[in-house]
Amino acid sequence: TGAVTVEGVLWVPIYGVFFALLVDVSLMFNGQSQARRIIQDVNRLASTGYLGDMDEPALIEQAAEDRATASLSHLSSAAEVETTIVDNVVSIVATIPGSDLQATGILSIFSDIQIVVSASHLVES
Repeated sequence: TGAVTVEGVLWVPIYGVFFALLVDVSLMFNGQSQARRIIQDVNRLASTGYLGDMDEPALIEQAAEDRATASLSHLSSAAEVETTIVDNVVSIVATIPGSDLQATGILSIFSDIQIVVSASHLVES
């Protein structure tokens, strides 16, 4: 009868919003996982000396930041990367706006989130 149709019409938008929320959160977690892998790989390259000689840490820091930023560009053009080498430990911190990882952006609460990914490796000499 008509009651079932009306009830269905009332529930469809709720399911649509729930599905959009699920998609956005899933894409944000997927983006975080990809970013973590990229940062760990670049950090490993820096700590093993692949990106340069450890006698010049400023050059390695810049090379690591450039490589990480280029690798993260498919996730976000606004990704920020900071690399430090202190006491023979290479640390990289990347910050990605959550809004760049969303598909629908239906809930504005996730638009202001900053996804922060970091990794630290001991320099191998």
